[in-house]
Amino acid sequence: MNKVFLSHAFNEKESDYIQLLKDELQSNGVQIYENNHLGIKDYIISGIHDSINKCDLLIAFMIDNNLNVYYDVGYAMSKGKKVLIVSADYSEIPFFLKTVPTILLRDYFDTSCAILNFVDNC
Repeated sequence: MNKVFLSHAFNEKESDYIQLLKDELQSNGVQIYENNHLGIKDYIISGIHDSINKCDLLIAFMIDNNLNVYYDVGYAMSKGKKVLIVSADYSEIPFFLKTVPTILLRDYFDTSCAILNFVDNC
């Protein structure tokens, strides 16, 4: 079973899309980790580290310049985890992440198919 950490901003713009994708991934047997279940502030960082350490792949939604997403990507890369960036535009991706596999956010069907294909091939 693939284990995926979803790194994203917590905002209205992304929440519906993330929930649909999460449901789709879970229905395909993927175990999902997120940081939104970590409620105790003193343990958020260690909880994120633990979740990323357990995952096979981190999917980073770089829709807004969210520093938490950048942090998650950096930590995952330092641990040798596979990373997939999902972005609305290549220009939103920092230059030092341009070599990381990227899927451009288009309509839900095309993007989710591309993400599922990537997850299946990890």
